Amino acid sequence: MTNRILNLIKVDIKRIVTDPNLSGYLLVPIALIFFIRYFVPYITIKYPVIAEYHHLIMMSGVMQTAIIFGFITSFMILDEKDESVLQVIRVMPISSFYFIVYRLTFATFFSILGAFIMFLSCDIAYPGMVNVILLSILYGLAAPFMALIIATFANNKIEGMAYFKFVDLILMVPLLSLFIGGFLKYGFAIIPVFWAHSLYQLSLDESFHFIYFLVGILFNLFALFILFKQFKKRVFDR
Repeated sequence: MTNRILNLIKVDIKRIVTDPNLSGYLLVPIALIFFIRYFVPYITIKYPVIAEYHHLIMMSGVMQTAIIFGFITSFMILDEKDESVLQVIRVMPISSFYFIVYRLTFATFFSILGAFIMFLSCDIAYPGMVNVILLSILYGLAAPFMALIIATFANNKIEGMAYFKFVDLILMVPLLSLFIGGFLKYGFAIIPVFWAHSLYQLSLDESFHFIYFLVGILFNLFALFILFKQFKKRVFDR
């Protein structure tokens, strides 16, 4: 099993690097890191009021970095749907279940890594190392969330792009909770990334708020469980 997974990883990395459409999206995290690390501090000197929104800029940047790997993974799955590869997997030594789990884990790993690198590279709103690790994991779970929605409901890459833009917009909505006080802000809690934003907001004083991390993990796993069942029903059980 280990050798099969390693072979899949090698094939997927080679596929992403050699495909100009997929590899082009890898420039997005690099561009975001460059923008936040160099341009935001520069413009803040000219317009100091921007400093009040550094945490919002970081939240948006980290989230976009995280979901791009889910987007890339979803397009790989859409290609496999078009080429009937997913149907062939049914008779392969590796089960369809483990194949999809591998794909989602692949996206999550690089998403977490990308978020972690952004936190370390851009210190305009640094929450402390412990919180950086927790936040990277929470934001990283946005990748399989994005991948499953697109791979489940999109029939082709054009629809996939439309779903990506729509879900990306939905994931931005919880940022509004930062401007709402009291319990009303928890109206956004149904969107899993809300818990990552909330933890980030609270952790800027470098204190420890593990309960938000734990609840965020549970919300994300529940959402992924529901989406995975839909994916299996719509793709593998047809």
